[in-house]
Amino acid sequence: MIYMEMKEFNKTGNKISVIGVGTWQLSDDREGNINSIRYAIDQKVNFIDTAEIYNTEDIVGEAIKGYDRGSLFIASKVWPAHFRYDDVIKACGGSLSRIGTKYLDLYQLHWPNKAIHIEETMKAMEKLVDDGKIKNIGVSNFSLEDLKEVQGAMKKYEIASNQVEYNIVTRDIEASGLFDYCRENHIAIIAYSPLSHGKIFGNKSLLNDLQRIGSRYNASPAQVALAWLLERDNTFPIPKASNAEHMKEDLKAIDIKLSKEDLDSLSKLDSKYHMESIAKQHVERSDKINSYDFKKEKTEQ
Repeated sequence: MIYMEMKEFNKTGNKISVIGVGTWQLSDDREGNINSIRYAIDQKVNFIDTAEIYNTEDIVGEAIKGYDRGSLFIASKVWPAHFRYDDVIKACGGSLSRIGTKYLDLYQLHWPNKAIHIEETMKAMEKLVDDGKIKNIGVSNFSLEDLKEVQGAMKKYEIASNQVEYNIVTRDIEASGLFDYCRENHIAIIAYSPLSHGKIFGNKSLLNDLQRIGSRYNASPAQVALAWLLERDNTFPIPKASNAEHMKEDLKAIDIKLSKEDLDSLSKLDSKYHMESIAKQHVERSDKINSYDFKKEKTEQ
């Protein structure tokens, strides 16, 4: 069994695994997905992330059956088209039903929505906390400006996390100041697409650089990329639960302790191989977000 390191999810008081399980764009192999999540839980991973738009909440629900719910940290997200007060409440109820749980440890706003006043949305989110339906409030894909705006709309509680695309070659959140702001304000960074949607495997030069460093640790390029993320302050990567074998390989990254020299070398790869985040593409059409087709967008993080 892999030794699973746990750390505090910032000010929430929750101790969660340093690496979580992502469920965006899972394969069509339902049993394989379920077994992958169960394998992770058996290795003491307790953080599982999903969303109403992923169509994977029921998979998470099936996977966690038989495990102690109190030991798990389950997160989901509400889609921006559901940011009206009543819609937020209804969406959360749907997520709870599909997962088969009485509460969520973390409920996140999936993307900003400028078409709906954030005060209305946050009033509903805080009501869900009051009612015991959710334990913590988070956001996802929020810029520094968006994050400050949502913080200003809070009356009782604080933002626990911001889930963003963050990996060894997509580090926009550092350049924008978002990373430092979250660290200074005890807002956890949940890093989705920690392997850049698999694009790191399509760049031969990047792959060679990762393999060169990985050879010193008997580690694959993916494990090296994840090990770099695990060294980042305040950051929880969530690789995809595609199958148990991939999950097993990803979790081995926890045991890799990169030297300062290698960390420095890896940190320079972004300037050499930078890959643009999907958030930049999304911002261009954010003014139309309230009219998005829910099913059509189900494959977008």
